[in-house]
Amino acid sequence: MGFRGEALASIGVVSELTLQSRQEGKEAAEIHMRHGLKGEVQPSGRGRGTTVSVAGLFGNVPARLAFQRRPQTEHARIVDVVVAHALAHPEVGFRLELDGRVAIDVPETEDPEDRLHDILGQKAGDLLPMRAPAEDENAPGDERWSGWISAPDITRGKADDVHVLVNGRPIASGPFQQALRRGYRTRLMVGRHPVAVLRLTLPPEEVDVNVHPTKSEVRLKHAWRVLERLERAVAHTLSSVATKPEGAGAIPELAGLDRTAQQELPVEESVPPSAPAWAAAAGMALAPEPEPVHTVVEEDLEQVTLPGLSANPVAPALSSAERELHRHAGGTCNLANEPALDGVLNDLPDMVPLGQFAGTYMLVEAGDELLLVDQHALHERIRYERLRHDEALWEGQRRLVPIPLNLDARTVERVRAGRDRLASVGFELEEQESGWHMVAAPRLLGDDAEAFLMDLLQDVDEDGAPLETVERRRDHLAFMTSCRGAVKANHELTKAEMRRLLEDMRRIPNPWACVHGRPTALRLDRRALDLHFGREG
Repeated sequence: MGFRGEALASIGVVSELTLQSRQEGKEAAEIHMRHGLKGEVQPSGRGRGTTVSVAGLFGNVPARLAFQRRPQTEHARIVDVVVAHALAHPEVGFRLELDGRVAIDVPETEDPEDRLHDILGQKAGDLLPMRAPAEDENAPGDERWSGWISAPDITRGKADDVHVLVNGRPIASGPFQQALRRGYRTRLMVGRHPVAVLRLTLPPEEVDVNVHPTKSEVRLKHAWRVLERLERAVAHTLSSVATKPEGAGAIPELAGLDRTAQQELPVEESVPPSAPAWAAAAGMALAPEPEPVHTVVEEDLEQVTLPGLSANPVAPALSSAERELHRHAGGTCNLANEPALDGVLNDLPDMVPLGQFAGTYMLVEAGDELLLVDQHALHERIRYERLRHDEALWEGQRRLVPIPLNLDARTVERVRAGRDRLASVGFELEEQESGWHMVAAPRLLGDDAEAFLMDLLQDVDEDGAPLETVERRRDHLAFMTSCRGAVKANHELTKAEMRRLLEDMRRIPNPWACVHGRPTALRLDRRALDLHFGREG
């Protein structure tokens, strides 16, 4: 551990710096430097080791001082740096004090796994020791990966909890993220990141550490081989781990899927497996001769379609992720129990439900127009607007039993940095003797509150977060939740339920598209129908 010489001198120019040091068997000494003015070396009473003290940072450079972030934010970043080095060097003890309180205090140890538990606490027990496949043990090259990774059901909204250590040096994880994700293959949701501590050891001559002034980036001589080995090690480690749906705990946007995944699909939604080609051919050969079909009309009639209708879709098909979400959507839905929307009326006229087609489309009279309304798409949009804008759903609700939060040192600093702003969006956290507890959370989140909070805390150290961040996250949560609770296709509605949907349709700002951007209704005006049937020429 240590400073680059020019870095320590530069710090002394803009602060009040004190350096104390003592080697084994020698006298201790110290030196002071204030705003670039160096004092004389003096005797010190320090024991073996080195202490660097910095006070009044940027005190003589007001322009730089003005751009310093809040103390809590700076504290969180200091903790990040110390955690990274503590993971890289278990043989060194670390103690970090911030404003008189101990933020980190880990003893030296010979076992990296002990250090992992010291830093991550109980969360370390959820990580999997990474194992390389047998064929990589004797493969060409001396690079070796070790460390710990999380199971696919333990993820984060950011990659902040991915630590990469190259020959004991913490470096930026960015270049290794793709290989890490490839190792998880299809077991990670888009936008989610695992928790990982990855240790790479390789000969010093195969890595260039002088790429970046802070040495946070490296250049590898055999990068392709190193990344492939990481991918294979991750995949091999996960090969014996059963994938289970992530519940509210770690993926707010999929919370609830595990509760509905076991529901049986309606018969009409199941798709029989397609038969192989040889079976189809055999079936045709063994089938009886079809009865001859007599043509009644000798001339082909031109198919006339209504204006605006075509065989081409007007919206893109569902993505695979959206199809999966829709597959589990719906369940039990009681429109009568949903609160009515009280928004400003849009320009839609009073609408009268005429009936339903295929249990999926409502036929609606709307002034001089006939509407064919996709009931699921419309209900999705209505639910989204309700979930997104009903502030009562996002008000903090006190819990009968506070939820204990197992927070590591980095997350504790983020809590301290964003506690007031978290309270403004419904989260109330308290520090008790046994640690931090969540005593209140937005009512809408229910059992998903802890997972939502943990994702939110990853954004606390950004300027303006979590207020801006919670807007994005609650928008996404409303987006995903709106589909799960919406009435499904092939579901018979009563006239009262149809009227309720149409009343709410008049009170949403964009009634013509669902949350996926597909149309909610097809509009046919009276004149188009008259022209089609020859009533106007």
